[in-house]
Amino acid sequence: MLIVDIFLISDENVNYMSAGSMTSSVPVSRGHKKRSRTRQRLLDAALQVVAESGEGFSLGEVSAAAGVSHGTLYNYFRDRDELMDAIVMHTAKTLAARLQTEVQTSDHAVRFAVITARALRESAVAPDTMRAVLRLESQRREQLVDGPLAYLHANLVAGRKAGRFGSEIDDATIDVVLGALLMALRRAVEGETNDQYVSTLLERLLMTLGIDSSEARRIALDSVAS
Repeated sequence: MLIVDIFLISDENVNYMSAGSMTSSVPVSRGHKKRSRTRQRLLDAALQVVAESGEGFSLGEVSAAAGVSHGTLYNYFRDRDELMDAIVMHTAKTLAARLQTEVQTSDHAVRFAVITARALRESAVAPDTMRAVLRLESQRREQLVDGPLAYLHANLVAGRKAGRFGSEIDDATIDVVLGALLMALRRAVEGETNDQYVSTLLERLLMTLGIDSSEARRIALDSVAS
């Protein structure tokens, strides 16, 4: 994955701000803006091709969908793997940022559960793209954890600080939660999840974080239904 956006992590949330939206004393050149637009057009075209053809797409398909020459594509991505990494990071970051914006609640436990439930639901709807995300996780996990999943750590730390989570948010807890979520994503893209599975998963994870079992079950059921 290629990290394009800048991640601004606070105790309460994770906000995503594109480099182009930040104010700067250095003016952005017209050429830079054009390159950014072309790169985005290539990514959008690649996402469309992946949705239609799966991971077995060709660079020729992408350049044709974007309406650019094969040589232009190579000006932005050295090879198919680099393009795939960019697609995956872009998709994962876009999903994470959107879910962060959509889920408006100050309750960290509810926020964690609702975002997780929706992410699993969308993974089942767009399995090809999420398979690519999981492929990247096995190769360069730190980019996934420190990038799109940065919200997870920030939310858990903030919840612990606010007294919402009773468990310490240490490396062991993060590994347990992240490991379970990644396995759930794998199940989702293979069509092996349903509402009962997701509800049970959320309930167990919330209990791991120190939420009482009865409350964990209520939050889990409400999150799946939302």
